[in-house]
Amino acid sequence: MPILNGDHAHGLIAQHCRGLVELQAAVLENRDPEPLRQMDDHLRQLLHSLLQFEPALDLPEGVNAKRLAKTQRRLAMVRDLDRLRERLDVAFLPQAPEREVRRLKPVLRQLKRERQLAHDHLGEALRSGGHLEQLARLQGWLRDPRYTALGEEPLQAWLLEWEADPAPLLLHRGWWVAERREELAGLRDLGVCLEDHGDRLDNLPLAGASARQRWRQQLRRGRDLLAELNDLEVLRKAIDEQLRDGIERTVPQLDWLMEQHHLQCWRQWRDLAATLLAAPQRRRRPLLWLAEGQERSGLGQIRAGLINLAGRLG
Repeated sequence: MPILNGDHAHGLIAQHCRGLVELQAAVLENRDPEPLRQMDDHLRQLLHSLLQFEPALDLPEGVNAKRLAKTQRRLAMVRDLDRLRERLDVAFLPQAPEREVRRLKPVLRQLKRERQLAHDHLGEALRSGGHLEQLARLQGWLRDPRYTALGEEPLQAWLLEWEADPAPLLLHRGWWVAERREELAGLRDLGVCLEDHGDRLDNLPLAGASARQRWRQQLRRGRDLLAELNDLEVLRKAIDEQLRDGIERTVPQLDWLMEQHHLQCWRQWRDLAATLLAAPQRRRRPLLWLAEGQERSGLGQIRAGLINLAGRLG
């Protein structure tokens, strides 16, 4: 029997709800950043699953992705601070002179305080009645799931629609930012869009398509490069604000190291963006790979042919 839209979404929601429950205690203990990273991934992907497959699901009244999104934002804040500290500890401090490392102690103390405060806020969110109620309602629905008419349709026949983005990814303005340290908000937003699009693809059973795998890897690479560029900007600003004479005068070697790393990341990002925006690459988007998957399955051959024709026309 073919997998139904509703059953596929049910499996995704069950997986992520189970992960959230299993990781709760370890995240609250705050001894290791790895459970927090995993919880952030589970909660983010749960939100995407609820939003992406909403038309197929008859969820109970009161289930609201926006309420879960509040907890996810607090998780993301703690993860961001962990990442900033890791960048300092792994990428830069080992290469900086000892005198500059000593001058950074106030910065490190401030990062530690902000991270503890962010984790305290996260703990409040995870223990809150609103968050726990959302999980309880989802778990109740998982035991007795209800689907819309679309949820009873075969998943394979609707892959193209489930893959579609609310807005065309390659038309985002962030692709066209040509100068470093300009339109940073647009680049951050593009990084979020790359992650969102990748999560939508990860929710679909297309793991066997080699072209899709290459596209997914490129999206991850782009997301990581944009996240690194943003982290470097945030970290440089945080250091500069904590040092009385500023980053350039107080820790010049560290400032130079960060600038060189920023330049390297920027060049890699522009090379990747140029590749993805090139006409041949645009024509190899998932639109065609989804059609090929439907043809191999024996479903929707006429529909798949029309999709292939549309792809060749751009």
